[in-house]
Amino acid sequence: MNPMEQIVNQVLMNQSVSTTCPFEPRVCPHCKEVVPVMEVDVFGKKRIVQPVCPCEAEARKKEEIANAKYQEQRKLRKMFSISDLGERFDQASFEKFKSTPGAENALKFSKRFVNEFDTKLWKGLALMLWGVPGNGKSLLAASVANALEGEGKTVVFISMPNLLQKIRNTFNNNNKESEDGIMKALHTCDLLIIDDIGAEKVTDWVEDVIYRIVDGRYTRKKPIFVTSNLNPDDLGAKIGPRSMDRLTEMCQSIHNKATSYRKIIAQQRLKALME
Repeated sequence: MNPMEQIVNQVLMNQSVSTTCPFEPRVCPHCKEVVPVMEVDVFGKKRIVQPVCPCEAEARKKEEIANAKYQEQRKLRKMFSISDLGERFDQASFEKFKSTPGAENALKFSKRFVNEFDTKLWKGLALMLWGVPGNGKSLLAASVANALEGEGKTVVFISMPNLLQKIRNTFNNNNKESEDGIMKALHTCDLLIIDDIGAEKVTDWVEDVIYRIVDGRYTRKKPIFVTSNLNPDDLGAKIGPRSMDRLTEMCQSIHNKATSYRKIIAQQRLKALME
């Protein structure tokens, strides 16, 4: 076969046409319609080809897209060691979340975030849960992560201190991860969840890293979910004015007014010991 015939064959294949067809018409496995064979002229030679039903071609296209997304997810997970949930959070769910007085809005908006994730409402926006330490913000964030991962989304869940340490580790030449690779994962995943933002020590380098992360999501119109022990008025002093300006534009801020679970657990433990 000469090079030109090879090109023609490739074109035919790209048009979703099989050139090795039976003489019996093909029945589409999707719509069950009969797709008759057809004769085409290729450089003066008659060839019998079997067209592919449009719905079968569409199904193949969707399968290819799904496979490409799956491969991208695998690459992101490998590149990032993606989950920072740990044993404490990897089974978190809204059903298991024990809501206490003051956590109603945080729970309500976290559920909405999941239910409306694929709508235009949250495209390029952010949800921030803030409140005292230990009141369930991280559990709700983990519940969001697990719910969306269950729907096939690529979710990065990581605490801000751990993320900064992960990036610092790339400065070691023996580290297999690169800063560019980590940033790509942060910028392109379906959802980035940053837990405990504002807990890091303030330096110019930290401010620059946080801005590049937030701005990368902002420019790509990718959603962010963040938790913080600081109120929004105080958070800017920890992450820098540029990042805070971006988050203020993107963010729906929800105050989790619940008291600390840890205090409740400690009080219950003390009561049990005193009995």
